Amino acid sequence: MVELPPHDDRCSDSIGETLDQAMDLAARYLSDRAGLTASAAFLLNRVSREGPARLTSLATKEGVSQPSMTQLIQRLERQGLVTRLADPDDGRVALVAITKTGQALLNDRKRTRRERLAVLLATLSSEEEFALWLSAQVALPILHRLVENADSLTGEGAGQATRRERSSTTRPTHSASATGLVVGAGRTTN
Repeated sequence: MVELPPHDDRCSDSIGETLDQAMDLAARYLSDRAGLTASAAFLLNRVSREGPARLTSLATKEGVSQPSMTQLIQRLERQGLVTRLADPDDGRVALVAITKTGQALLNDRKRTRRERLAVLLATLSSEEEFALWLSAQVALPILHRLVENADSLTGEGAGQATRRERSSTTRPTHSASATGLVVGAGRTTN
């Protein structure tokens, strides 16, 4: 087993390059760039995933000003993609929620991405496709956690995690073999 040090720039660079390539592939080849701006798509996805939210909270999480978020929500309301609901906890506040039309649009866009991905996957060997599938099985839960962590750091800025915070997390141990990657239970670093 090879243990990763508390913070290794080579590890960050490799993960960063992988995410950059995946983002480039998704943005350039898989996404339907017609009809929605990236900001609108991100917002719709967040509201779909997390449920109704206050405009101020959405602005903070999306990293935009409140006036910009207000304009975006007004535009999406005119398109019938979001609606405002009364907050059951505070009648003075409105919550932004996705509409059935908005959810249908997201579902259509997701289906289009999957169809385009299937065409690209057909260009790989079966071994390459299996390796990518296996990598996705390992990476997806970790990516979900990174998204949650990024949202919780929004107030501080995701790039401002301290060395102490990074080093106090559990880090996995790894071993590579001819048959694949084995991820160990992990260890706590201090």
